[in-house]
This record gives sequence, C-alpha cells and structure tokens, in this order.
Amino acid sequence: MKDIQKYLYTVYCVGLVLMNILASKQVDIFMFTINLGLFISPIVFIINDIQSEVFGYKSAKSMIKTGLVVNLSAAIFYFVAVNVPPSVNFVNQEAFQSVLGSTIRITVASITAYYIGSLINAKVMVSLKRKYDKYLFFRAITSTIAGQIVDNVVFMTLAFAGILPSGAIITMVIGGTIIETLYEVIFYPVTRTVIKKLRV
Repeated sequence: MKDIQKYLYTVYCVGLVLMNILASKQVDIFMFTINLGLFISPIVFIINDIQSEVFGYKSAKSMIKTGLVVNLSAAIFYFVAVNVPPSVNFVNQEAFQSVLGSTIRITVASITAYYIGSLINAKVMVSLKRKYDKYLFFRAITSTIAGQIVDNVVFMTLAFAGILPSGAIITMVIGGTIIETLYEVIFYPVTRTVIKKLRV
C-alpha cells in the first residue's frame, strides 16, 4: 500500500510542476479563455480524491504539503535559472525567461490556490462520506466543484490581475471550473476503479 501511495505522490507532484509551466499560455475554447494548466489540474484533483477516499484526510493533507514543498523548490530553481547570466552562445534567453520567468508569479499563485483548493476538495470529500458513503460519484464531483472554484478564483486573480482584463479572468474562472468538472466526470470510471482496487 505504501508503494501505491508513492506512485500517487509522484504523479501528483509532477502534475503540479507541469500545471505551473503550462499555465503561462492561454487558449480560447468556444466562449471561454483558459490556461493550458487546466488540462493537468483535474488529474491533480482526481488523485486528491483517491488519496482522501482511500487513505483519509490526514494522508491527503500530507500529500498536499509535499506538493507545496515541490512547488516551492521548483520556483526557487526557476528564479535562479532565469537570473544566472547566460553564455554568449545561448541565444534563447528571452524565450527561456518568457516561459520560466512568468512561471515564478504563476507558481506563487498556484501554490496558494492549489493549497487552499486541495484542502477544501479533500475536506468536502471526507465530510460528505459520513452521509453519502455509497454515492462516490456525487462526493467526487461535489468536492471537485468546491475545490476548483476556490482554486480558480484565487489562482486567476493572483496570477493574472493587472495583466489580463477582468472579463478574461472571469471567463477563465468559469470556463476552467466547467472544463475541469467535465474532465472529472469523464474520468470518473478511472477514479472509481482505482479506488475499488485500492480498497481490496
């Protein structure tokens, strides 16, 4: 069981790092503007659901704290890498800085947002279990919606306030929450299967 938790921790932390890098690019899907990190974010929340459901809130909180350390470490290394004087042979400093330089602010926003959102997701998942133990789908989706709304509001505000128009930020919050929730609905069979196997 400990080996399984190690895999969950690994995928969770890798997902967080990828999410921060991809979040620096925005794309338009129908009427919504979203950042590409939102395609990784639901994976992180699904693992959070699995961890909370199978191992409990304390274990999920421990994983969230591990992710916090990983994110902080990545932010420090990004900052150092961007500010170290480049070689005269390195001609991509501007491109390198545009991606990883912006990631510093995004990482700080992501750390704050994901920490709060993940804790809410785990807490709601575990709290609902007391009354709705047999309704895993309801608990998984409800906890995701609660966590993602908070995550998106905090992240979009901290990461893009003063950079993007407020209208774009609002559409990113709404669009992100809808897409992430649909993502979880689509992959719910995977979540359910993993949880059932871990419970055996």
